[in-house]
Amino acid sequence: MNKILIPVDGSKNSDMAVKHAVKTYGQDPNAHFYLCNVQPTLYRHIGKFLSKQNINEWHAERAAQAAASASAYLEKRGLNFSFAYVCGDKGSAIRDEAVRLECNRIVIGTSKKNSLSRLFENSTTAKLLEISDIPVEVVTGSSLPALERWGIPALGAGAATALMAVVID
Repeated sequence: MNKILIPVDGSKNSDMAVKHAVKTYGQDPNAHFYLCNVQPTLYRHIGKFLSKQNINEWHAERAAQAAASASAYLEKRGLNFSFAYVCGDKGSAIRDEAVRLECNRIVIGTSKKNSLSRLFENSTTAKLLEISDIPVEVVTGSSLPALERWGIPALGAGAATALMAVVID
């Protein structure tokens, strides 16, 4: 069986990854698509005030919303798929889920970024490429908005330069 894990978060880029995977592997009758959403782990001091059941319901609700468009697309095409959510660090959680499910590949969607953005950003895609033994296909989507593309990395570079100046003095 050809098992394909697709991380979904409800974004246009993750929807593009689903469409790419269907276009590439959807003709295979043995293909099974696993949609996976990663939910953040709540801080301990927040978790103290909520029951485990409430936290699980909140995670499940958010994960279902994130996977709604991808699930609808796969259902419409009549393809075999499953959905699950996991909690934790995105890159590690996706890799661990792919290993657990014994997937043949991971298809992930990402936005186009410049090298300066990638330098200062903790990218899930970059981490997944670094730690995964399972082949990872990266589907590039749309470009980032101008503020994210230039503003945030420039602020990070400015802060890093200022910090270096303080340390040198």
